[in-house]
Amino acid sequence: MDRRQFMAATGAVGAGLMGLSEAAAKEAGDAAPPATPRREPKATLEQGLSDLCAAFRYDTLPASSVQAVKRLLLDTLGCGYGALGAPPAVLAEKVFRATYATRDCASVLGNAQLIGTEGATLINGILIRYQDMNDIYVGRQPTHPSELIPAALAACEEAGRSGRDLIEAIAVGYEATIRLNDAMPFGDRGFYSTSAGGYVIPLVAGRAMRAPAEQVVQAMGIAGPRQFALNAVTRGDLSMMKALCYPHTAMDAIFALRLAAAGVTGAPGSLDWFVANVKPSDPDFGIDLDPTRHLVEKVGLKRFPVQYEIQSVAEAGVNLHGRIGDRISRIREIVVGTYPDTKGRVADPPKYAPQNRETADHSLPISAAMALIDGDVTPKQFHDERWRDRDVLTLAAKIRVETADALVAKRPKGRGATMDIRFDDGQTLSEIVEVPEGDAERPLSRGALEHKFMLFTAPVLGDAKARRIVSLVDELDQIADVRTFTAALRGDG
Repeated sequence: MDRRQFMAATGAVGAGLMGLSEAAAKEAGDAAPPATPRREPKATLEQGLSDLCAAFRYDTLPASSVQAVKRLLLDTLGCGYGALGAPPAVLAEKVFRATYATRDCASVLGNAQLIGTEGATLINGILIRYQDMNDIYVGRQPTHPSELIPAALAACEEAGRSGRDLIEAIAVGYEATIRLNDAMPFGDRGFYSTSAGGYVIPLVAGRAMRAPAEQVVQAMGIAGPRQFALNAVTRGDLSMMKALCYPHTAMDAIFALRLAAAGVTGAPGSLDWFVANVKPSDPDFGIDLDPTRHLVEKVGLKRFPVQYEIQSVAEAGVNLHGRIGDRISRIREIVVGTYPDTKGRVADPPKYAPQNRETADHSLPISAAMALIDGDVTPKQFHDERWRDRDVLTLAAKIRVETADALVAKRPKGRGATMDIRFDDGQTLSEIVEVPEGDAERPLSRGALEHKFMLFTAPVLGDAKARRIVSLVDELDQIADVRTFTAALRGDG
């Protein structure tokens, strides 16, 4: 007897026994006990997110959301080109190619040699994050949703999807990221915001690869519980892990989707478990699962290659540069007003004398000093280690950071900064930036966005090929095979 025959036989016996027991009860004059209603299992948060994302389709996206996705894609690609040659990306590519035998089907920015989908996700992800100039969303904590774009791009390329499919996959990722960010501040529990990637990337790659909903949920249960990153990644002296954290999570999550497709099951309801068991508890917890709301337009871009809380500080310094003139040496003290938690993250002792690039671009004193002295804060300054120069360190040492009560009162959307400069002759200069340029409430102009993209991309691909990418992004929803687009990203043709 094989397994199917055995199950049928035992099922028939069970049914027969049930019938006999009911007949015996009737003969005894007793009514059969009422049947217990079957309870459907409660939907998990993963299932809720999967159902939400299934509702987002290109044809139902508002035109403004499609346009927002294109802006975010162009900005993200520019950030990636600007970081070509960055040590963590070079090292990761070398190790991946030497370690994994893959079907080479996905593109790395500016690189003619294809690589596996997971490899492209990892390397491009490191590139777009390295300069700390990619997008920013501030919900209950800051996060960079654009870190999901390399996964969407590589998965769509592997599957031979269209430009519209790529727009869908990116939109799905942004909507899931924003809603998780609004509902669940991982940072309050000691975890870095990249922890969301283990749950978001299966949704993104699943859409690109047209995986069944159940496989996507299982992949979330495989990848999600393994990808909780500690806040230590962005505290004190920073390391290359800052740029590696989300890309590695995304690479792993795509592999988790493949495992789920093969039949591997994931931990059910791990997000629900996290909410219930990892303190502090949140009695008002809830995720916005309304598919009629489109939130991607709430994401901002960065003008400067520094941590998001320093954007306003850098802008204030740039604005004051021309008013200072040749009086830099006569500055006695600089008082920067910001938020209490910002002080602890970007103005702690290691940030006054950073020892590496990763710490320097998270340093409020260094960024403010370079803005005041040089009149700008640029990737080139960090590449050239301007933050090690004596004049920058000397001025940074004169900066005192304090809480600005007027800014705190305008929470929860805290993104401003004040700067007061006091000279040795008693004169003062002041500047306040309540919302930095590039924020969703004060967006970069199309001209500024294209300038940022060309600044990073033209030196790599040349002016003509860089401008072709701009045109392809604009026409993305007309591209039948996304591999036409990714070939241009490599510099082919």
